[in-house]
Amino acid sequence: MTFVKVCIFIIAALWQSKGSFVEDVSIIGAGIGGTYTGWRLRNKGLRIGIYEYSDRVGGRMYTKTFPDAPDVPIDLGAMRIKSKEQLRMIKAGRELGFKFVHFVEELGRIPNHTLLYLRNTHLTIPELVTSKNPYRLRSWERKNPSDLTKSLSELFTNYNGSEPRTELFTAFTLSDWMPIYVQSYNEVIRKTGISNEAYNYIFDNELLHSGLRNGQCLEYFPKTRKGYEQNTNSTGLPSVVTIPTGMASYPKEFMSRFLAQNPRRHHYHPNSQLIKISKAKKGLYILIFRRTITIDGKTIPTKKYFKVLSRNVILALPKVPIQQIQMPNANNPVFQSALNSVNDVQASKIFLVYDYPWWLQERFNFTFTQSDLPYRQSFHWGISRNGKAVFLLSYADVEDAAFWSLLQQRGKVISKRNDDTRVTDEVIRHAHDQISKVYKIGYRNIPAPVDGMMHVWNKYPFNGGWVTWRPRSRWYDIKNYLTAPFSQDKIFIVHGYWGAEHNGWAESSLEAADDVLTHFGEPSYLSFNV
Repeated sequence: MTFVKVCIFIIAALWQSKGSFVEDVSIIGAGIGGTYTGWRLRNKGLRIGIYEYSDRVGGRMYTKTFPDAPDVPIDLGAMRIKSKEQLRMIKAGRELGFKFVHFVEELGRIPNHTLLYLRNTHLTIPELVTSKNPYRLRSWERKNPSDLTKSLSELFTNYNGSEPRTELFTAFTLSDWMPIYVQSYNEVIRKTGISNEAYNYIFDNELLHSGLRNGQCLEYFPKTRKGYEQNTNSTGLPSVVTIPTGMASYPKEFMSRFLAQNPRRHHYHPNSQLIKISKAKKGLYILIFRRTITIDGKTIPTKKYFKVLSRNVILALPKVPIQQIQMPNANNPVFQSALNSVNDVQASKIFLVYDYPWWLQERFNFTFTQSDLPYRQSFHWGISRNGKAVFLLSYADVEDAAFWSLLQQRGKVISKRNDDTRVTDEVIRHAHDQISKVYKIGYRNIPAPVDGMMHVWNKYPFNGGWVTWRPRSRWYDIKNYLTAPFSQDKIFIVHGYWGAEHNGWAESSLEAADDVLTHFGEPSYLSFNV
């Protein structure tokens, strides 16, 4: 062994076993928030480490490709950006050199794209206000569901949308003068006196169920009200966009540029789970990590540990991993209450590849469908240059995601990957049975898929695809508090779970990072030109 190699070996051993190097900043989590934070700090001359529980950069930005359609990336997690609202995502994408393209289905339910299948009835969106509607509605309830919820908000609350940041937390239900922010959607909607049929009509027409029933009313009810301020920022892009290489390109490119900026002082450590933070002398923190291994997409803890000394700790993590870290003041009831202000929402997606786009060749030539069946909604995803067609056959949440999670554990694996994205013949059987009813095509006439991938967001460390606010949560107070929850410590939190306005979207993680970065002398990303 050469002298140089011996030196490198000794330095590596000291780093791994004794934590000899002191980091200026230790970022825990290599999702969009953690990698963006590292990228923003890349020019500060700091020694920075980014640590990731799994072997994958990206977190809930999870892009993969099929061998049979390699030019059509699929997004098992985040898949689109609202260009007028999510300005940091647009600005960062442009700085990274990404090309934006129209996400054709936008947020779903574009009238001329959409086929509805509700209560065994085929409908288009305009037909919801006709006699073809299968719900037994009172005359005043027979409206488009979005118009119905808007009228309920106007009639039964005093919210008018003039000052959302303030008024959301002062408005009340007119029947009892109770603040709407302390109530669930289910509580408020029931006070309006609508029929059970109308309640089910609204529920079935929602693309996703998270936030309905027990979720905080503020996320769904007041925002339908006439006068609610919509963002009018102009980016010169379609209202909903994506990037052709997949949304995981964001964290991957952030990481790549972070590491390239200062290879001697910037480091990435996959398969490293933070389990404890304790205070050392001279304002330092001792971080204890446990090594993990990832096999076929499943990450497993080992019995190997290492420590790191750091001056600042940034937790770019979801709720449950933060709650499991031993650290100073973690048992503070205010801190725990703030973390628990959100509920994790299970979510799932199922992508299948076929030899041809059969769903575009039948009597219904719709690129988007929505149903009260467990598959919930489907998207025409794209056609490969080789002719293979990709179908997002199911995008669902809550009880429907749990349904698919169970089926993923049953039957024979039919996909070409037997990992956390595997698809079984039981998944195919139920999915084809449901979608055959929607497209009025015989079950046996649906061709067998060439390949498939699916992911259910219900496991550690995410425990869900996104979150909803619990009743009584005051968004802005919680967001501001969690940025630096312990006044005497340099422990910060970066995560979109507690974003006040883009809760659960990637933009929230970037906004949370901007809040933390002010503690390091960095201005808001939106305050300067690229």
